[in-house]
Amino acid sequence: MTDQIQAPVTAADARAQIDALSANTEFGSKLLSGDVAATKQWNDLHSVLGKGGDEIENAMNGVVLGADTIPDGQSKLLAEGASWMRSLGLSDDVVREALEGAGVSKEEYRMVTDWRNRQMNNPAFTKRFLANEAEAVRLMMTASVVIAGGIKGEAKGF
Repeated sequence: MTDQIQAPVTAADARAQIDALSANTEFGSKLLSGDVAATKQWNDLHSVLGKGGDEIENAMNGVVLGADTIPDGQSKLLAEGASWMRSLGLSDDVVREALEGAGVSKEEYRMVTDWRNRQMNNPAFTKRFLANEAEAVRLMMTASVVIAGGIKGEAKGF
């Protein structure tokens, strides 16, 4: 049986293959034991991730620039942030919006702020949120992404 998969064209394809190989214990054993073919495949997939993408795209694909030498701090922060937000159940669109921080319209911002305020005044919701119930956390984190991004075109800051 071969673990060799067709070479990916896009970073997203490479990420999908890396994820599949990460779940494959046979491949993992080969990689950890220094198998030349497995190591080459792993490195080739990671090189596709780092090619031609902007820093947000790299972060979305788990790429940390310089990871094989001295990791770039901003790149590592973005990639870990993307991974953490996904672990909370946020969609890739919301994660990308959070990393880009481009902001939303005044109306969207007001709607989300009003929603968050209503939810934080709702004892049933706050109980679920404080109990770390996945759906409540996901909703609150999605609102936090919008609020942190601010209103498009307006200055952000403290």
